[in-house]
Order: sequence, then C-alpha cells, then structure tokens
Amino acid sequence: MRRDEYQAKFGFALFIASLTMFFLASLAAYAIIRSSSGAPAISLGSFPLSLIASTISMFGVSFAMHKAVANVRRERQIPFRRWLITAAVIAIVFLVFQSLGLHALLDMHRLALEDGVTKQFGLMFFLVLVHALHVVGGISFLSGVLVRARHDAYDHEKHWTVDICALYWHFLDVVWIVMLGTFLLGR
Repeated sequence: MRRDEYQAKFGFALFIASLTMFFLASLAAYAIIRSSSGAPAISLGSFPLSLIASTISMFGVSFAMHKAVANVRRERQIPFRRWLITAAVIAIVFLVFQSLGLHALLDMHRLALEDGVTKQFGLMFFLVLVHALHVVGGISFLSGVLVRARHDAYDHEKHWTVDICALYWHFLDVVWIVMLGTFLLGR
C-alpha cells in the first residue's frame, strides 16, 4: 500500500469514527429527551412518507456505488462511470425526499409545541438535517470521483478513492437505517 493511500484510508477511518461518536451521542440525546417527555414512539402511519421513500433512495446509492467499485476492479470503465452517474442521480433524489421530510417534521414540531407535548420532532428535524448535510458532502465527494473517472484516473490497480467513497455511502446508509429505527421503534 502506498503512503498516500495509507494516509487517506487512515484519515477516513478517523473521520468515520468521529462521525460515529457524534451519531451515537445524538441518538442518546434523542432517547433521553423522548423518554423524559413521556411521548410514545412515532407510529409508522404518522411518520413522513417522504422519509420512508428516501430510505429506498439511500439503498439505491449504496447499491450503485457497490456496482461501480465492482466494475472498476474489473477494468470495465463504461459501466463503472454509468454506475457513478446513477449513484449521483439517486443521491439527488434522496435529497429531494429529505427536503420534503424535513418540511413535514417542522410542521409536526410546530403542532406538538402548540399542544405543549414534546420537542422530539425538533430533535428529529436536527438529526435528519445533519444526515442530509453529510449526504451533500457525499455528493461533493462523489462528484469529484466522477470527474476524475471521466479522465480515466481509476483502473483495476488504482481505485482506492472510489472504495473510500463507496464506504462513505454505505456508512450513511447504516446511519440512516439506525436513525429511522430509533425514531420508529424506540421507547
């Protein structure tokens, strides 16, 4: 492993570790606030459908990135680039669903505050917004990979940047699923 590759992978591991700590602390804060308010878990029926739909998009991005990595490892440049483009398009679709979901969460938060019930929707809004901002960062990273891919910067031997980008998207996928599970199932 070359030194620049090692440094990039090590830096990425530290970045993911810090995001994981932030994520776990945020979920703990959410659980404490919700349990202290006595509010029940949100039912699936009242949860914004756009956030459920965005889950499908998130799986789509991860799948497309997985296919991109598999193709670059086999030196199949055209399918590799197509899968990167597919991932980018689906990531933008995810952000559209997230925007709709954020708007719905704000409405739920406003109604809950008027009733004096709980502030859990505000914290949910914050967590979904932070995740969406990390998706924007992921889109920027993916865009850089896509530009370099158009200039044949990756091949079967040198593709670690693509691997790191795919791992980042898989991480975002796991975070999203755990976060939704916490919102819907936690008591």
